[in-house]
Amino acid sequence: MFKGNKKFVYIFCGIFAIVIAVQYFLPKPTNWSRTYLSKDKAPFGCFAIYNLLDVYAKSYRLNNQTFYNLNNSQKKKASLIIVNDNIDFNKNDMRSLFEFLDKGNSIFISVNQFKGALADTFHIRTDFDYSDYFTSVDSLIKKDGVKIKLHAVNYNKKSFAYSRVASSSYFRSFDTTRFTILADAGKDKACLITTNVGKGKLYLMTMPDVFGNYFIVDNQNRDFVYAMMSLIKNDELIWDEYYKTYNVTNYSFIKFILESDSLYAAYLLIIFILIFYMIFEGRRRQRAIPVIEPPKNSTLEFVNVVSHVYYNSQNHQSIAAEKIKFFYETVRRKFNVNTNQITEDFLNEISVLSGIEKKLVKQLFVYCEKLKEPIEISENELIELNRQIHNFNKNSLR
Repeated sequence: MFKGNKKFVYIFCGIFAIVIAVQYFLPKPTNWSRTYLSKDKAPFGCFAIYNLLDVYAKSYRLNNQTFYNLNNSQKKKASLIIVNDNIDFNKNDMRSLFEFLDKGNSIFISVNQFKGALADTFHIRTDFDYSDYFTSVDSLIKKDGVKIKLHAVNYNKKSFAYSRVASSSYFRSFDTTRFTILADAGKDKACLITTNVGKGKLYLMTMPDVFGNYFIVDNQNRDFVYAMMSLIKNDELIWDEYYKTYNVTNYSFIKFILESDSLYAAYLLIIFILIFYMIFEGRRRQRAIPVIEPPKNSTLEFVNVVSHVYYNSQNHQSIAAEKIKFFYETVRRKFNVNTNQITEDFLNEISVLSGIEKKLVKQLFVYCEKLKEPIEISENELIELNRQIHNFNKNSLR
């Protein structure tokens, strides 16, 4: 497409590089996406709490596999921590979850919304506050939000106040005969509950944002997260990345481009430039096709020239010989006869086939035979020959 237009290639590459450079060196806006990833240092990433896990257990590691695979590979007692915006287990996940807990392991799940088999099994319903969904982050930081109170002896008189930037949800209903409330966000607004399942313990929480870097690094409310981590007591802590909405194993090249402002801007620019080029410069170009005139039929001109040559030379005998030769060829073709010998049988056959009187036929062929002799003939004799041949052809049935 760019053949013969290398200057456009250089222009496009230059613009592409400039856009990437400008976007790269511009101040990066804060990424407020709720990824909860262990490597994410954004406000709602979990880089800080993940790197503090060694304080609460002898060892810790990441999980990038399903409950089923984790359950089969786990040999010692451990506690699994799942932090995400929502959770939606299927029946197979729930079956493996119960098997994992029956072995004496613990599971801590902190999400805004519980869905699927987990919510149905434990009759859990959550309410999520959508009132601030379209409000700017800067204004939410300055507004007072939810206050969480732990139901523990050493925290009985202390509450942890969060700004409105932290998403707010609570358990609207759950199996109160099975679960115990460990923390609430107000009257009848439980946000942390627990129950025993087999030999293990299950913790469910509705405030995942408290695990974000924003509320851990240099924030007085980090004690709330530390207190919850102290509830989990096992030899190993497992931080889950498989059930994340931003699952890194499903990361694609296009997703990488779309999440980078500079690459996204350059990506859009190159698409628009290509479309612009295809509209105005992408038309097929080729050399002008020369107009070649078809060959003319010059047969009549040739005949005219030849006839004038014969006429001007006054060689009447040659003209008569050519005329007779052509006439005999026509007779052989039309009547399928032999013209080498002019006999009575020949004349009778020609007369019958042509429908012309034998006398006229005989007169014509005798005259032709006479003029075939190498003698001088006059112009009138040549004209007479032409007249007789013309009449024969005109009156012949064939």
